[in-house]
Amino acid sequence: MVAPQQTPSADEIVSEIRIAAPPERVFQALVEPSQVVQWWGHAGIYRCTKFESDLRVGGAWKSIGVDGHGRQFEVKGEYLELDPPRILSSTWVATWTGGAKTKVRWELEVSENGTLVRIRHSGFAAHPELAQAYRGWPRMLTWLQALLEKGETVEQRAPVSWS
Repeated sequence: MVAPQQTPSADEIVSEIRIAAPPERVFQALVEPSQVVQWWGHAGIYRCTKFESDLRVGGAWKSIGVDGHGRQFEVKGEYLELDPPRILSSTWVATWTGGAKTKVRWELEVSENGTLVRIRHSGFAAHPELAQAYRGWPRMLTWLQALLEKGETVEQRAPVSWS
């Protein structure tokens, strides 16, 4: 397993990882509600418990979950660009950011032995204080990779304790 990479700039955080699965399979894991809740999270950190998706340009998506302290959170947005299985782009509004709207763009490229997955989270020039809140993208990419390469789900990960 290759560790994900992250590159920050004033407006954008870019993270990428190679996953040994075809782009079609990766795309499904990003948009199908039953799959998103299998990989998005880790007990003791945060986890998605419900995912809804109206997969069309202009359609809404929503993730509901709990943070490491058991508090509920919500992330929602609207799909901006869809080109399965290559591009998935949407707005991103999280409860922990006070309603600030940013943009997330997933880019999937065929690579040797699978897919290069790149996520671009932008809009931080207008909200520079938020960039730190999204330093966890590399960790999320490893969770996606674990599901697709090993079948590992949120429930199978050892809980993290902050005590």
